[in-house]
Formats: sequence, structure tokens, C-alpha cells
Amino acid sequence: MKKIFKLMFLFSMLISLNAFASTELSKSEVNELGKLPIFFGSGMKVLKAYKEDNFYLLRVNIQENIQELVLTADKKYLIAGKIYNVVSGEQVSIPNDVSILVDKEVLTYGTGNDVYYLFTDPECPYCKKFESYFDQIKNDVQFKIFFFPLSFHKNAIPLSKYILSFKSNEDRVKALLSVNPETKEYLDKTYTKAQDTALTNVIDAQMKLGEKLGVRGTPTLYDIHGKALSWVKVLERYGVEVK
Repeated sequence: MKKIFKLMFLFSMLISLNAFASTELSKSEVNELGKLPIFFGSGMKVLKAYKEDNFYLLRVNIQENIQELVLTADKKYLIAGKIYNVVSGEQVSIPNDVSILVDKEVLTYGTGNDVYYLFTDPECPYCKKFESYFDQIKNDVQFKIFFFPLSFHKNAIPLSKYILSFKSNEDRVKALLSVNPETKEYLDKTYTKAQDTALTNVIDAQMKLGEKLGVRGTPTLYDIHGKALSWVKVLERYGVEVK
């Protein structure tokens, strides 16, 4: 067991692939993988698996924490870490079931034809960096935005509540793009107990959606097929240079 988890720290290598020509395993095949000693009786459950020439990519539930793990083709080693295509630079990952997100977003940005699902934190510096480029791609994309306030950002939940307190999508977008912990209107905002409870419930529901998809940080971005994407790569797709 110790040897396997030591390997998790060693998995910083990049696997060279021209494409992720994966084959999804059947339910019976997934159950067979679940009988491996590392999984059997450990509390870890294999939910989904894809087979590539060199490895298996697994989605595993580990004590209610959804993670993607790599199983070597010989089934001898289980490795935690991200796999990247060294040609495209894109992460290789199991497509997520984003059907659970349909019509659950709290705001929408952009008028383009290319739809993406974005989990964001109003206090996340990387999210704010991504947002600083929104205006350059607003005619190409349509972001369906979900809140996923991170626990170590003390203002994330209050900022989320402030944005959600606005009724129209336009006002929510303006608030998202302009508010920060020093914003006077945010600092002066008060809520009734009923309002605060309602806003908390919305945020909790958004968090649960993210948790079901295995979101662990922000910004987390998916395309309509459930593929996890790098926000930098998405910007580059539309000719935007990230500085």
C-alpha cells in the first residue's frame, strides 16, 4: 500500500498521446476492476473506467471524494495525478456527466454559440484573472456560471450571496465582474434572515453540483461534452493571449 501511494507523488510525468482514443468499459468490466485488492474492501469504489493502450483511466469514489486515478495496463500500479497530451497540452480526463448542470446555472455570460460550464469563486485570484478576458470573447462564448466558494477564501460565500442578491442576469454579471471585498455596496449590504437562508440554500445546491463532478478548485471549466478544459487554452482557442 505504501509503495502505491509513494507512486502518487511521482506521477508528474507527461504521457505522449496524439489523441485520447479511449474505450469506455462496460459495467461488468468496471466491477472486475473493483475486485482488485487495492479497491476490494477498502471503501474505494470504481464508478467509471476508460481503457487506453497504455493505461486505464478511472473515476473513483474515495470516502465521498470523487477522484480520477490511473491504473497501469498491467494492473500492477495505481497512480494519482493528471495526464497531459504533450502535443496539445490538454489534460486527459474522463468526460463528466454535465447533464446535471442543465438550467442550474446562477448566471450566464456571453452571447456566442460555444457553451461552457464554469465553476467559479468570487474571491479566487485565478477566476478574476480569467474574468478579465471575458470581454474579448463575449461574442464567441456562452458561460453557464456556477458558484463554488472555496473554504480558505473567507469572503467567498458573502461575495457569492451579494452577487446572487441581484435579480436580473445583467445585474449579477455586473456584480460578478466588479465586486471585491472592499466594495462599499458589498460591505453595506444587509439581508433578512429569510433572504440569507434562501441565498445559503442556493450556494449549497451549487456546491453539491460541483462536488458530484469532482470539482476541487476554481476556475473549473467544462465543455458541453463534459470534458475538463484549461481556461488558458480556451482563451487561446479564440486568439486571446494570456499575459
